[in-house]
Amino acid sequence: MTTKIKQFNPATGEALPEVEVADTSVVFDAVQRARVAQKQWATLSYKERAVYIRKIKTFLADHVEECVKVISQSTGKTRQDALVTEALTGVCGCEWYAANTQKVLRPEKLPSGNITFANKSNVLVYEPVGVVGIITPWNYPFALPFGEVLMGLMAGNAVILKVASNVAHVGLFIERCVRASGMPANVFQHLILPGAKAGPAMLQAGVNKLFFTGSVPVGKELMAEAAKTLTPVSLELGGNDPMVVLEDACLERAVNCACWAGFQNAGQSCGGVERVYVHEKLYEAFLEQLCAKTRALRHGPDNGDFQVDMGSVTTKGQYESIKAQVDEAVQKGAKVVAQSRAVGDVSKGFFFPATVMTHVTSDMRLMREETFGPVLPVVSFKDDEEAIREANAISLALTSSIFSENPAHARAVAGRMESGVVTINDHLYTHGMTEAPWGGWKESGIGRTHGYLGLREMCNVKCVNRDLLPGWLAPRAIYWYPFSEASYATMLAVVRLSAPRSLSEVVKGLKTLLSNAVFMFTKWKVESKKEK
Repeated sequence: MTTKIKQFNPATGEALPEVEVADTSVVFDAVQRARVAQKQWATLSYKERAVYIRKIKTFLADHVEECVKVISQSTGKTRQDALVTEALTGVCGCEWYAANTQKVLRPEKLPSGNITFANKSNVLVYEPVGVVGIITPWNYPFALPFGEVLMGLMAGNAVILKVASNVAHVGLFIERCVRASGMPANVFQHLILPGAKAGPAMLQAGVNKLFFTGSVPVGKELMAEAAKTLTPVSLELGGNDPMVVLEDACLERAVNCACWAGFQNAGQSCGGVERVYVHEKLYEAFLEQLCAKTRALRHGPDNGDFQVDMGSVTTKGQYESIKAQVDEAVQKGAKVVAQSRAVGDVSKGFFFPATVMTHVTSDMRLMREETFGPVLPVVSFKDDEEAIREANAISLALTSSIFSENPAHARAVAGRMESGVVTINDHLYTHGMTEAPWGGWKESGIGRTHGYLGLREMCNVKCVNRDLLPGWLAPRAIYWYPFSEASYATMLAVVRLSAPRSLSEVVKGLKTLLSNAVFMFTKWKVESKKEK
């Protein structure tokens, strides 16, 4: 059973073609089809899978402006935002995974351990988990799912994708990209499903792993549901990310980065700047420049004339959430000191101006929760200790940034930041670097996507252990039956060799070990006793 839901451009109110939403009952059959297709897909070599991924890259590059248009119309973001942070990263991602997956997931020999196991070898083997479910939100409706789809496919999995229902046209474009590669049927499936029911439906249908990007409460619900079947999950649940401007920072670069990383995509970036801490010696100059540049920014619908810097908020609910946090902060004493200016007709869209705020305090929701909007609260600090303490004081820990012209100083502070990603003299952009892992600590989630760690999240890890000696030469291990005084003395010697107290003890231990090692190379002969 399917129903149709409306789609519209949140910047203009313009209606987009309706899409059909399937009932969650289709998920079970989709998983079964995927499981069959995955068995064959996994037999292909990495080079063979890469051929399909590079065809996806070619299609995307050839249709990049169509991709940008679909993203912009579905989300209200500017075309440049869609191009730089979504389409471009997709093209780059295709090539990186096609070129590097074999190297990342090749068998990995482990270093030897104790002398007891000198004749043993351990190799880690990375194998696809099977069928991967991917659920992504509306803020980066192309970049977020696209990278995870590439990871899943190159690792040898079948993938079932569900994007947010209000940006379904982006999911349909991803489907076109994959179809253009000629990939075997059902290795990739895109399902348009009711948002709240999609995750439980995938888990109940038996996906082997679920990747979810979204809110903390929903992530916790899915983790609880996954616990019923011990289905592994990877959760990216957002952040309230701090930017720390140290006394020795380049003021111009710090201000410019705060503007872009705080207001880009109308602030709807889980890894964007949401709190700015500035050393008291730079605070006034920083604030003056930030306010001037914020007032120079233009928000409005992207009409193709390149007169707009920032687009609209994507949903009415998110617009109201941003406004509620700002209003609460103002009521508690915070001040709005600068905002961007409207360009064009903003009456039909969800436009929240780029906003700079001061006199904020740590008890305000603006400072404790994810705002997910174009709002920059700016706070001064006296020393590094205060900045680090305030930056780490909340339950979210996705990304953070440090600004300093002294590399050693920057690294020292970065080493004490509690976040999955720390950038120095930049912010947010690492999500576009395919090779860099993405994910956080605390309530920002578990697991990683992108690059080496992301590919390995798409795999089960198997340790293959073998004895290096042929069985005819060494029919027994030194610690096997039968036990004797000599075997006990041998294992005691191993302990002494592992933690020697003197050189003489090392010599004695080696002598005992070598003299009794013959045990390994002799057969265990047992005399049979006939009953009388």
